[in-house]
Amino acid sequence: MAMKTHQTPKASDLLFPVPLSIEDREGAYRLHHTTTIAASPPFEALADTAAQLLGCKRGGEDLLFKHQEGFGDEEYRLTISKVQVVVTASSERGAFYGLGAIRKLALLNDNILPACTVADKPAFQWRGFMLDCVRHFFSVDFIKKLIDTASLFGLNRFHWHLTDDQGWRIPIDGWPELETVASKRRELQYEDGRTYGRMYTKEEIAEVQAFAHSRQMLVIPEVETPGHVSALLAAYPEFGCSGGPYEVQDRWGIFSEVLCAGNDDMLAFFDDVITQVASLFTDPYIHIGGDECPQTEWEQCPKCQARMRSEGLKAERELQSWLTSRISAMVHAHGKRPIGWDEVLDGTEEMGLPSDLIVQSWQGVRGGIEAAKRGHQVVMSPNTEGCYLDYRHLDSEEEMGNLGVSTLRQLASFTPTPPEMDEHSRTMVLGAQANLWSERVLSSRQAEYLLFPRLQLLAQQLWNPQEGEKNLEKVELLIRYCEKLDLACYRGRAE
Repeated sequence: MAMKTHQTPKASDLLFPVPLSIEDREGAYRLHHTTTIAASPPFEALADTAAQLLGCKRGGEDLLFKHQEGFGDEEYRLTISKVQVVVTASSERGAFYGLGAIRKLALLNDNILPACTVADKPAFQWRGFMLDCVRHFFSVDFIKKLIDTASLFGLNRFHWHLTDDQGWRIPIDGWPELETVASKRRELQYEDGRTYGRMYTKEEIAEVQAFAHSRQMLVIPEVETPGHVSALLAAYPEFGCSGGPYEVQDRWGIFSEVLCAGNDDMLAFFDDVITQVASLFTDPYIHIGGDECPQTEWEQCPKCQARMRSEGLKAERELQSWLTSRISAMVHAHGKRPIGWDEVLDGTEEMGLPSDLIVQSWQGVRGGIEAAKRGHQVVMSPNTEGCYLDYRHLDSEEEMGNLGVSTLRQLASFTPTPPEMDEHSRTMVLGAQANLWSERVLSSRQAEYLLFPRLQLLAQQLWNPQEGEKNLEKVELLIRYCEKLDLACYRGRAE
């Protein structure tokens, strides 16, 4: 009986997202601790990262990061032969995704890189994920693990949800009650008065950002306005319409207590908050929330009614767009760009919104289509098309998850530019994002189970969109990736 020879798998069977172009070649290159890495000057820092991630050393040119003009911002070329591995790119971002391809091949194939030529670049510029760190406080280590994994699959935006009804997680100098009151909630399911939550420190925020930047990932902090503010109002009741008393919520839902739009002190507070957030977070965006804001308190509030008269507003819903414009102006004053959930479009028929406000469409794709028509750039996160990863994988009592269902099949065939969008509107779509809300998440392992492999499937559709069925055939491969990366993941049906 003839002995079976070990067959090296082909690179085209291992890489995910599937690259734009890949040609398998004969042979393979074995990575080893003696493998040396060199780089053209702009890629020196990346070569250091590569040595650390691949377990190699700096020195000769076994693995070479080569700078060459003429490639797009995130584009790269990778050539693996029996004798050398070369990544060519114009930007550090492009070279980083070339490194990612090497890392994935090494991870799945025991450090043996199948010979190939890859030419690759992403379809969409905004490829994101959101983590709600208010309802569940995730450790810095876990956030870094997620950023590392997400970047490996080509995602490049981390949206960090940091304030809500159930807590406030951003340190702001001069407002001590944010830490002593707003960052902690009393856990009502216990009778012993125990509390949950804390703030991230400035050092932790800097650490997360530095790590994200080493993975070519931008960080977008979110400060909720004008709803989802119970925690803030518990600390500073004077910023609400009724003056309180308020509490940091330990329940989930939409609460009627919102910011008092007629209160100038509240505006001064947010001016200070945005100033400090803009210096803590160095990337170009600040998310200002805008979702699920009931207006019942504004109807009864003398200050809000006075504001409406002085600003010539006809209805309470116009007060929200007035406030969105005011908060956006604060964001602009620090050279940043505001992002808001799709409710920021409500009540704007008369006033409009700042033209550079990015609209994030979560209530289906409708808000995104409307925003694009009105000339706003759009990030798609429709809860109806699979982008809410706190939802269950299947409509089954055996599955963990909250409120809805987001199947692997939905994500495998997701597109940020739905067929009903006209040609011009499509050009306004920056990309998409998956969101993990954490009301029902009790641990990082549960978060992993909800995120993977759904987040990987979305990553494919934002990098190089494929037919849904073709993606579903790769789910076993994605589970292998998760095993190698120490991620708990869903292994059930696609449906």
